[in-house]
Amino acid sequence: MEPEAPRKDRLMVAGIDFGTTYSGYAFSFRGEYEENPEKIQVNQNWIAGGALVSVKTATCILLDQDKKLIAFGYEAEDSYNQLLEDSEDDDIDDRTYERYYYFKQFKMSLYNCSEGLSRETMIEDETGKKLPAMLVISMSIGYMKDHLLALINKRCIGAEENDIHWVITIPAIWDDSAKQFMREAAVNCGMRSDQLSFALEPEAASLYCQLVKVVLSEESTPIDAGAMKKAFRSSGAGTKYMILDLGGGTADITVHERQVDESLKEIHEPSGGPWGGTAVDREFLNFLMEIFGKKSVENFKRKYMTDYVEFRRNFETKKRTITPQTDGKVMLVLPPSFKETFEENSNISFNDALSKSKYSGKVQWVKDKLKIDADVVKGFFEVPIQQIVSHVRKLLEKIGRIDMILMVGGFSDCGLVEQAIRDNFSDVSILNPEDSVLAVLKGAVIFGHKPMAIVSRVARYTYGYEAWPTFDPKVHPQERKVRLGDVDCCQGVFQPYIRLGTEIDCGDYITSTHRPVSDEQSDMAINIFISENVAPKYVEDPDVRKLGTLKLPLPAYKPGLNRRVQGRLHFGATEVIIEAKEAETGIIHKATFDCLKRETN
Repeated sequence: MEPEAPRKDRLMVAGIDFGTTYSGYAFSFRGEYEENPEKIQVNQNWIAGGALVSVKTATCILLDQDKKLIAFGYEAEDSYNQLLEDSEDDDIDDRTYERYYYFKQFKMSLYNCSEGLSRETMIEDETGKKLPAMLVISMSIGYMKDHLLALINKRCIGAEENDIHWVITIPAIWDDSAKQFMREAAVNCGMRSDQLSFALEPEAASLYCQLVKVVLSEESTPIDAGAMKKAFRSSGAGTKYMILDLGGGTADITVHERQVDESLKEIHEPSGGPWGGTAVDREFLNFLMEIFGKKSVENFKRKYMTDYVEFRRNFETKKRTITPQTDGKVMLVLPPSFKETFEENSNISFNDALSKSKYSGKVQWVKDKLKIDADVVKGFFEVPIQQIVSHVRKLLEKIGRIDMILMVGGFSDCGLVEQAIRDNFSDVSILNPEDSVLAVLKGAVIFGHKPMAIVSRVARYTYGYEAWPTFDPKVHPQERKVRLGDVDCCQGVFQPYIRLGTEIDCGDYITSTHRPVSDEQSDMAINIFISENVAPKYVEDPDVRKLGTLKLPLPAYKPGLNRRVQGRLHFGATEVIIEAKEAETGIIHKATFDCLKRETN
């Protein structure tokens, strides 16, 4: 990434919260922000089902067979459902809806890609068809951008695209390859790279909470009732707090300390995992597969997609009603086609499958409804909740005392989650901001106006490059000894730029000096590696992986081996920023840093 152009001459900042489950945008003008930072405008015209108006829309997109955009958000949901209904009488092997591409909850593909992200990484739609993730995500960001521009023009505000600085929210636990992927997707849809920055989601929420009233949960301790509405912004310098950002896909956690000038210092590297609200959906599907078999669930989806989509939607609605006080039976409509599909491929009846499962007596089939014991349904939440609680506990053991935990994001509104945090960390105040579902979105706008509000961050990895130092028999193993010219060298040494857990001032650069190995070289390609080990020794160590390749241009006017160029790496921003500086002249050149895997045929 190249350094950003100054933002002070931009008329407005627009934030896009591109979430796993829901997305939205907000904006504010520079002049209005300077007068009142809380004056942030949010689009409130997303039309959900039943003509309900929402501040966010669903993160789903519908494309036609030519890969052209049909709809995004709730409109995509409605259009796809109509396609499903129109296809009910089609031949099972030639259904109209299968000619279209419908993607939902696809943002997690950038986190879950175990093979490494590339520009060609493919993702599956709801029917298993694949398209490049770059195309799908770029079209989604482009839709949000165009929707915002249309709203501005409709209001006759007079802002042009060049007047806008864009801020897109991303999970703090994303690595640099996912960030680069997101930047390229945004540029592909027409955003200028120098008008774009990323806000880490828990950081954005933290900035938002500096401005708005944050109240304690009614059952929190040890604060008395008289302090329940104490504004978080009145807390003083030295206050340490954890931001627990629980969204649809991830739990994203960071820890901040307030400074005297009200800026924020990160005191632990971001962490978390795939423990958001969609993890509950996965547990529910596992429950069905455990009773009726994976094949039955897959056949149901293939043969009765309309019923399958409606069934999943009903569960997503039902899960939001589950609280710690929920008892008795939870009723869930189950389409008759599910029972039919199971019995077509099984030698036992539907009710026999229930009675022979470990849930016998806890789940009944009555008049097209599943009656499920409340404790079983609450069990669907246990896996993500236990992972969140366990992770928070380990963090607190490591960092020591904090003053409070701020809970933000849609999944944090779940009563079961809030109670688990409250019960397990009763000595810490648990706080919830007003409009917690908008905390990240509005915080992104604040970050766009005030990018240096975070004064320091903590390195999430040990970053380094491959070095070939002079061989030292007291330090280096004999098998790594190689001869380069007249010198014995050790191959593949991990030379660190910065180590895991190191505090980095956001304005600081780390420099490393490099020389060419041949007279005629025009640039140098330096492989950058990362590790979750504080002190890796060699780039082939099992806990080390290649992050990307840094290309530094060499002075063309002065061939030879004595040309020196400094790589200036800025690890304190939300992305790694790279510059190349000629050691002799001080001239700064653009350097490139490619973190995306290259596909090989």
